[in-house]
Amino acid sequence: MPDISQLWTSIVSNPLIQLSVRLAGLYILAIYLAMVFWTVRDAQQRTENQLLPYLAGLMVVILNIFGLFLYLIVRPKETLGEAYERQLAEESLLAEAEQRVVCPTCKERVQEEFILCPTCRTRLKRVCPNCGKLIRPEWNICPFCAKDFDERDWTVHPGGKVEGERARS
Repeated sequence: MPDISQLWTSIVSNPLIQLSVRLAGLYILAIYLAMVFWTVRDAQQRTENQLLPYLAGLMVVILNIFGLFLYLIVRPKETLGEAYERQLAEESLLAEAEQRVVCPTCKERVQEEFILCPTCRTRLKRVCPNCGKLIRPEWNICPFCAKDFDERDWTVHPGGKVEGERARS
């Protein structure tokens, strides 16, 4: 019966086996260093804190694969770049929503050139009695013809004409 310790010694002393063990050790070391490097880089992309990525890397150095799993559990959901893109998209949607014209009374969407809201009949614009352009009801001067007017310029008479229009005809 062969001696087991002598057989083990001959296997371990084989140069091919020693090379394989060294290569496997180098591979494990490379994976370990890549794991630490990836953790630090990923943490740098997810936080503005300068110290936190190195603490996460230290946690992976100390706890090895368990440190990596722990980091994956507690890391922020999105990178700083993704958060910035999301914020830009939200601001773009908000700006688009603010540009939509809505009726001040019923909050329904109306077109810019509407004089009345078709839903609630709120007066949205008025016709300038001098130049006939649409202007906002709260303006006291027409920005197109520079006519300064007061409330009597908007008085509607039985003929359906505005007082300013009647004077022109």
